[in-house]
Amino acid sequence: MKLLTEFKTTEIVLIFSDLYQIFLNGNHQKILKEAESLIKSLIKNNKTVVLPTFNLFFPKTKITSFSTDHITTGYLNRYLVKKFKFKRTLRPMYNYAVIGPQSKSILSMKQTTAWGKDSVVGYLIKNKCLGVGLNIDPKKFNWLAIHYCEEKAKVPYRYYKKFNGYNNSIKKKVFEKMFVRDLDVLKIEDGRVLNTKLIKKKKIKTKKIMSFKVSFINLMDYSDEAEKLLSKNIYSLVKNEKRIT
Repeated sequence: MKLLTEFKTTEIVLIFSDLYQIFLNGNHQKILKEAESLIKSLIKNNKTVVLPTFNLFFPKTKITSFSTDHITTGYLNRYLVKKFKFKRTLRPMYNYAVIGPQSKSILSMKQTTAWGKDSVVGYLIKNKCLGVGLNIDPKKFNWLAIHYCEEKAKVPYRYYKKFNGYNNSIKKKVFEKMFVRDLDVLKIEDGRVLNTKLIKKKKIKTKKIMSFKVSFINLMDYSDEAEKLLSKNIYSLVKNEKRIT
Protein backbone atom coordinates (compact mmCIF):
# COMPACT_ATOMS: atom_id res chain seq x y z
CA MET A 1 0.00 0.00 0.00
CA LYS A 2 1.37 3.41 -1.00
CA LEU A 3 1.85 5.75 1.94
CA LEU A 4 -0.49 8.76 1.75
CA THR A 5 0.77 12.35 1.92
CA GLU A 6 -0.95 12.88 5.29
CA PHE A 7 1.10 10.07 6.84
CA LYS A 8 4.39 11.25 5.34
CA THR A 9 4.32 14.50 7.33
CA THR A 10 4.03 12.87 10.77
CA GLU A 11 6.00 10.42 12.90
CA ILE A 12 3.12 9.22 15.10
CA VAL A 13 -0.37 8.06 14.12
CA LEU A 14 -3.26 7.62 16.56
CA ILE A 15 -6.07 5.59 15.00
CA PHE A 16 -9.73 5.74 16.02
CA SER A 17 -12.50 3.80 14.31
CA ASP A 18 -16.25 3.45 14.21
CA LEU A 19 -16.86 0.49 11.93
CA TYR A 20 -20.24 -0.74 13.14
CA GLN A 21 -22.15 0.47 10.08
CA ILE A 22 -19.47 -0.52 7.58
CA PHE A 23 -19.32 -4.02 9.10
CA LEU A 24 -23.08 -4.30 8.66
CA ASN A 25 -22.97 -3.17 5.04
CA GLY A 26 -19.68 -4.63 3.83
CA ASN A 27 -17.43 -7.66 3.69
CA HIS A 28 -16.15 -8.15 7.24
CA GLN A 29 -12.92 -9.94 6.29
CA LYS A 30 -12.14 -7.50 3.47
CA ILE A 31 -12.39 -4.54 5.87
CA LEU A 32 -10.08 -6.21 8.40
CA LYS A 33 -7.51 -6.99 5.70
CA GLU A 34 -7.58 -3.39 4.47
CA ALA A 35 -7.00 -2.11 8.01
CA GLU A 36 -4.19 -4.63 8.42
CA SER A 37 -2.64 -3.39 5.16
CA LEU A 38 -2.72 0.18 6.48
CA ILE A 39 -0.92 -0.79 9.71
CA LYS A 40 1.70 -2.79 7.78
CA SER A 41 2.37 0.21 5.54
CA LEU A 42 2.83 2.54 8.53
CA ILE A 43 5.16 0.11 10.31
CA LYS A 44 7.18 -0.43 7.12
CA ASN A 45 7.66 3.34 6.87
CA ASN A 46 8.89 3.61 10.48
CA LYS A 47 5.81 5.35 11.82
CA THR A 48 4.77 4.87 15.42
CA VAL A 49 1.20 3.60 15.60
CA VAL A 50 -0.99 4.09 18.66
CA LEU A 51 -4.36 2.43 19.25
CA PRO A 52 -6.75 3.37 22.06
CA THR A 53 -7.27 0.11 23.96
CA PHE A 54 -9.44 1.59 26.69
CA ASN A 55 -11.15 -0.46 29.38
CA LEU A 56 -14.13 1.74 30.16
CA PHE A 57 -15.66 -0.91 32.43
CA PHE A 58 -12.77 -0.62 34.92
CA PRO A 59 -14.49 1.82 37.33
CA LYS A 60 -17.29 -0.73 37.78
CA THR A 61 -15.43 -4.07 37.60
CA LYS A 62 -12.12 -2.87 39.13
CA ILE A 63 -10.38 -5.54 37.04
CA THR A 64 -8.22 -5.19 33.93
CA SER A 65 -5.48 -7.07 32.04
CA PHE A 66 -3.64 -6.97 28.72
CA SER A 67 -6.11 -9.46 27.29
CA THR A 68 -8.13 -8.15 24.36
CA ASP A 69 -11.19 -9.15 26.39
CA HIS A 70 -10.65 -5.93 28.36
CA ILE A 71 -10.55 -3.66 25.31
CA THR A 72 -13.82 -1.75 24.96
CA THR A 73 -12.85 0.43 21.99
CA GLY A 74 -14.05 -1.82 19.22
CA TYR A 75 -13.42 -5.06 17.39
CA LEU A 76 -10.83 -3.60 15.02
CA ASN A 77 -8.49 -2.65 17.86
CA ARG A 78 -8.81 -6.10 19.41
CA TYR A 79 -8.04 -7.65 16.03
CA LEU A 80 -4.99 -5.45 15.34
CA VAL A 81 -3.52 -5.95 18.83
CA LYS A 82 -3.64 -9.71 18.27
CA LYS A 83 -2.27 -9.46 14.72
CA PHE A 84 0.76 -7.25 15.46
CA LYS A 85 3.32 -7.06 18.27
CA PHE A 86 1.89 -4.01 20.02
CA LYS A 87 3.06 -3.20 23.53
CA ARG A 88 0.63 -1.84 26.11
CA THR A 89 0.81 1.08 28.53
CA LEU A 90 0.14 0.35 32.19
CA ARG A 91 -2.81 2.51 33.20
CA PRO A 92 -5.96 0.40 33.55
CA MET A 93 -8.60 2.52 31.88
CA TYR A 94 -6.99 4.89 29.36
CA ASN A 95 -4.64 2.23 28.10
CA TYR A 96 -2.90 2.33 24.70
CA ALA A 97 -1.31 -0.20 22.36
CA VAL A 98 1.89 1.08 20.75
CA ILE A 99 4.26 -0.11 18.03
CA GLY A 100 7.13 1.69 16.28
CA PRO A 101 10.23 3.85 16.95
CA GLN A 102 8.69 6.07 19.66
CA SER A 103 7.13 3.20 21.60
CA LYS A 104 9.69 3.40 24.43
CA SER A 105 9.04 7.11 25.00
CA ILE A 106 5.28 6.63 25.02
CA LEU A 107 5.41 3.57 27.27
CA SER A 108 7.56 5.45 29.78
CA MET A 109 5.13 8.35 30.24
CA LYS A 110 4.35 8.79 33.92
CA GLN A 111 0.62 9.33 33.30
CA THR A 112 -0.01 11.13 36.59
CA THR A 113 -3.50 11.77 35.24
CA ALA A 114 -5.26 10.24 32.25
CA TRP A 115 -5.11 13.39 30.11
CA GLY A 116 -2.49 15.64 31.74
CA LYS A 117 0.86 16.94 30.49
CA ASP A 118 2.68 13.68 31.25
CA SER A 119 -0.08 11.49 29.81
CA VAL A 120 0.04 9.62 26.52
CA VAL A 121 -2.32 12.09 24.88
CA GLY A 122 -0.18 14.96 26.20
CA TYR A 123 2.85 13.39 24.52
CA LEU A 124 0.95 12.87 21.27
CA ILE A 125 -0.17 16.51 21.14
CA LYS A 126 3.30 17.83 21.92
CA ASN A 127 4.78 15.67 19.16
CA LYS A 128 2.19 16.68 16.54
CA CYS A 129 0.65 13.26 16.26
CA LEU A 130 -1.75 12.68 13.37
CA GLY A 131 -5.19 11.67 14.56
CA VAL A 132 -6.83 9.32 12.08
CA GLY A 133 -10.53 8.47 12.23
CA LEU A 134 -11.85 5.52 10.22
CA ASN A 135 -15.53 6.09 9.44
CA ILE A 136 -16.04 8.57 12.28
CA ASP A 137 -18.29 11.61 11.83
CA PRO A 138 -15.78 14.51 11.58
CA LYS A 139 -18.45 17.05 12.57
CA LYS A 140 -19.36 15.30 15.83
CA PHE A 141 -16.34 13.21 16.83
CA ASN A 142 -14.66 14.41 20.03
CA TRP A 143 -11.01 13.62 19.41
CA LEU A 144 -9.32 12.47 22.62
CA ALA A 145 -7.33 15.72 22.79
CA ILE A 146 -10.50 17.48 23.95
CA HIS A 147 -9.94 16.07 27.46
CA TYR A 148 -6.33 17.27 27.53
CA CYS A 149 -7.53 20.79 26.74
CA GLU A 150 -10.26 20.65 29.39
CA GLU A 151 -7.80 19.49 32.04
CA LYS A 152 -5.22 22.09 31.08
CA ALA A 153 -7.87 24.82 31.33
CA LYS A 154 -9.20 23.36 34.62
CA VAL A 155 -12.79 23.58 33.42
CA PRO A 156 -15.27 23.96 36.30
CA TYR A 157 -17.50 21.07 35.25
CA ARG A 158 -14.82 18.42 35.90
CA TYR A 159 -12.94 17.30 38.99
CA TYR A 160 -10.21 14.78 39.86
CA LYS A 161 -11.15 11.26 40.90
CA LYS A 162 -8.99 8.19 41.48
CA PHE A 163 -10.07 4.70 40.36
CA ASN A 164 -8.41 1.66 41.98
CA GLY A 165 -8.36 -1.97 40.92
CA TYR A 166 -6.24 -4.95 39.88
CA ASN A 167 -4.37 -5.97 36.71
CA ASN A 168 -4.51 -9.74 36.25
CA SER A 169 -1.66 -9.75 33.72
CA ILE A 170 0.97 -8.16 35.95
CA LYS A 171 -0.62 -9.37 39.22
CA LYS A 172 -0.55 -5.90 40.75
CA LYS A 173 -2.91 -3.29 42.12
CA VAL A 174 -3.38 -0.46 39.62
CA PHE A 175 -5.07 2.92 39.58
CA GLU A 176 -5.92 5.81 37.34
CA LYS A 177 -6.51 9.44 38.27
CA MET A 178 -8.93 11.19 35.97
CA PHE A 179 -10.42 14.64 35.49
CA VAL A 180 -13.99 13.35 35.39
CA ARG A 181 -17.22 15.11 34.53
CA ASP A 182 -19.25 16.36 37.50
CA LEU A 183 -22.62 14.67 37.00
CA ASP A 184 -24.33 17.31 39.14
CA VAL A 185 -23.40 19.95 36.57
CA LEU A 186 -25.74 19.55 33.62
CA LYS A 187 -23.11 19.83 30.91
CA ILE A 188 -22.13 17.19 28.35
CA GLU A 189 -19.22 17.12 25.95
CA ASP A 190 -19.82 18.74 22.57
CA GLY A 191 -16.94 19.53 20.22
CA ARG A 192 -19.06 20.41 17.19
CA VAL A 193 -18.25 24.13 17.29
CA LEU A 194 -14.56 23.28 17.45
CA ASN A 195 -14.81 20.71 14.65
CA THR A 196 -16.70 23.15 12.42
CA LYS A 197 -13.90 25.68 12.80
CA LEU A 198 -11.24 23.07 12.04
CA ILE A 199 -13.09 21.76 8.99
CA LYS A 200 -13.57 25.32 7.70
CA LYS A 201 -9.84 25.98 8.14
CA LYS A 202 -9.11 22.65 6.42
CA LYS A 203 -7.35 21.37 9.52
CA ILE A 204 -9.69 18.39 9.55
CA LYS A 205 -9.65 16.69 6.17
CA THR A 206 -11.60 13.66 4.99
CA LYS A 207 -11.01 11.37 2.03
CA LYS A 208 -12.00 7.93 0.79
CA ILE A 209 -9.34 5.24 1.23
CA MET A 210 -10.24 1.69 0.25
CA SER A 211 -13.51 0.91 2.07
CA PHE A 212 -13.00 3.66 4.64
CA LYS A 213 -13.99 7.28 4.96
CA VAL A 214 -10.84 8.58 6.69
CA SER A 215 -10.58 11.85 8.62
CA PHE A 216 -7.24 13.45 9.57
CA ILE A 217 -6.29 16.03 12.20
CA ASN A 218 -2.94 17.13 13.63
CA LEU A 219 -3.61 16.88 17.36
CA MET A 220 -1.58 20.01 18.08
CA ASP A 221 -3.80 21.97 15.68
CA TYR A 222 -6.83 20.57 17.48
CA SER A 223 -5.41 21.50 20.87
CA ASP A 224 -4.44 25.02 19.80
CA GLU A 225 -7.92 25.75 18.45
CA ALA A 226 -9.62 24.27 21.52
CA GLU A 227 -7.51 26.40 23.84
CA LYS A 228 -8.50 29.54 21.94
CA LEU A 229 -12.17 28.70 22.40
CA LEU A 230 -11.74 27.90 26.10
CA SER A 231 -9.88 31.17 26.71
CA LYS A 232 -12.94 33.05 25.43
CA ASN A 233 -15.59 30.81 26.98
CA ILE A 234 -14.71 28.11 29.51
CA TYR A 235 -17.92 26.26 28.55
CA SER A 236 -17.21 26.27 24.81
CA LEU A 237 -16.64 22.48 24.60
CA VAL A 238 -19.87 21.42 26.30
CA LYS A 239 -23.60 21.90 25.89
CA ASN A 240 -26.46 21.81 28.36
CA GLU A 241 -27.66 18.32 29.22
CA LYS A 242 -31.36 17.56 29.25
CA ARG A 243 -32.47 15.07 31.86
CA ILE A 244 -35.81 13.38 32.21
CA THR A 245 -37.14 13.68 35.75
